[in-house]
Amino acid sequence: MRVMLQELPPDHPTSARLIAELDAELSRHYPREHMHGLHPGEEADPRLRFFVLEVDDAVTGCGALRELEPGMAELKRMFVRPALRGRGHGRLLLSNLEREAAASGVRQLRLETGPAQREAIALYRSAGFADIPPYGEYVGSPISMCMEKLLVPS
Repeated sequence: MRVMLQELPPDHPTSARLIAELDAELSRHYPREHMHGLHPGEEADPRLRFFVLEVDDAVTGCGALRELEPGMAELKRMFVRPALRGRGHGRLLLSNLEREAAASGVRQLRLETGPAQREAIALYRSAGFADIPPYGEYVGSPISMCMEKLLVPS
């Protein structure tokens, strides 16, 4: 199996297609006003790095890392195409994103998800993420579940 994590701009056609697929999926579970994605203009934020996962030359998913402060980043927009779930692609994507974060000096990785993403929650917990109180823009959100993991330096 050939696995490649490629950094692309969020507005690249491949990235934009994956983000649209993720947004469509989330909109089936949550009201638009409670969805936390990339904010307008955020694709140009130098603290945001967007990645696409390819497995055996097929685009399978995406994810982003956004620096919150030195040594701390947020995992955002993690998504695996539904037809490819249950094959380990989510775990591959997550481990590659963690490795990328650690290599860039991140020691504390946070994320926000929602209760409808039961499979994602299970994946994050099995990968060592622990529940934390809401932080940043998620404080007061009725559907936000926040998690954190301490990374081992690479």
